[in-house]
Amino acid sequence: MLNRRLMSIFAIITSFGAYIMLLLGAAVTRTDSGQGCGNSWPFCHGQLIPESLPIATVYEYSHRIMSGADSFLIFALALWAWLAYRRDFRIKLFGVMSLFFVVLQAILGALTVVYEGTYAKEGLLSLHFGFSLISFASVILLTMRIMQLQRLDPTQPERTAQQVAPVSKWIQIVVWCLAAYTYVVVYTGALVGHASATLACGQQFPTCGSTYVPSFMTSPGIQVLHRYSAASIWFLLLALMVVMIRLARDRRDLIWGSLWAFVLVSLQALSGMATVLSGAQLLVALLHTTIISVLFSVICYLCVQVEWPWRRQPVERSSVVSLNNAEKYQHETV
Repeated sequence: MLNRRLMSIFAIITSFGAYIMLLLGAAVTRTDSGQGCGNSWPFCHGQLIPESLPIATVYEYSHRIMSGADSFLIFALALWAWLAYRRDFRIKLFGVMSLFFVVLQAILGALTVVYEGTYAKEGLLSLHFGFSLISFASVILLTMRIMQLQRLDPTQPERTAQQVAPVSKWIQIVVWCLAAYTYVVVYTGALVGHASATLACGQQFPTCGSTYVPSFMTSPGIQVLHRYSAASIWFLLLALMVVMIRLARDRRDLIWGSLWAFVLVSLQALSGMATVLSGAQLLVALLHTTIISVLFSVICYLCVQVEWPWRRQPVERSSVVSLNNAEKYQHETV
C-alpha cells in the first residue's frame, strides 16, 4: 500500500514538473529569450553556471534545467510503472510516448539554437511546442492510468479495466478526428507566437483592420487563421458535448469529459481575447498556454475512454445467451 501511494505522489510530482517545463518554454517564446544562452547547448554561454544572468538568460536556462530534470522524472516514472504493471498495455504506451516526445522536443529545442535567425526556426519552434504538448498529455494519462489501476481490486490481478458500456464506431471516429484537428489548431496558435503575430491585428478583436480574410502568408493572416480555427473548435466541442449527453447517458466519464472540454475551450477563447486586448501581457499569455495544455489532455482522455476506432467491439454475453435460447426454442417448436 505504501509503495502504491509513493508511486501516485511521484506521478503527480512528475506531471507538475511537465507542466512547469511547458510553461517555461512558453515564457521563453513570449519574452523572446530563445538566445538567452547564446548558441551553446546544453550549457549556457558554454558555462555550467553563467557569469551574468540577464532576464533572458534566466528564462532560457531555467527552461533547459527544468527540461533535463523532468526528463529524468519521466524516465523514472515510466520504468517504475512498467515494472509494477508490466501486463498493462496502456502503461507501456503512455510511458513510451512520454519518453519519446520529451526527448524529441529537447532535440528540436537544441536545433532552434542552431537555426537561429532563419525561417526554419519558426517551424521548428512550432513543432517543439506541439511535441511538448503531446509529452505533457502522455504524462497526465500515465498518471491517471496508474491511479486507475491502483483503485482496482488487488485480489484480481488479471483485471486491468472496469467494465464499461461500449460506444458506437462513429462516436469513436468523431472523437479521434476532433483530437487530430485540435492538434492542428494548436500548431496555428504556436505559429502565431513564434512568428510574432500575436498583435499583428493590433488590439482589435474580432476584426483585423479593414478585412476579415487577409493573406495567410502575412502576420495578420496567421493571426486570423488561428482565430477562425479556434472558433471552429468551440462549435465542434459544443456539438460533441450535446452528442455525449444525448447518446452516451450511461457513460458518465464521456459526459463529464466532454463537458470539461467545452468549459476549457470557452475559457481558452476568453484568454485568447484577453491576450490581444491586454497587449500580449506575459501572465495572460501563460494562462492561455495553461488552458490549452489542459484542454488537449482532456481530449486525449476522451480518445482513451472511447477506445480505438479500429478495435472490434466485444459481443456481450447476454446477447449471445439470448440468441442461443432463441435458436433452442425455435428448434423445439419445429
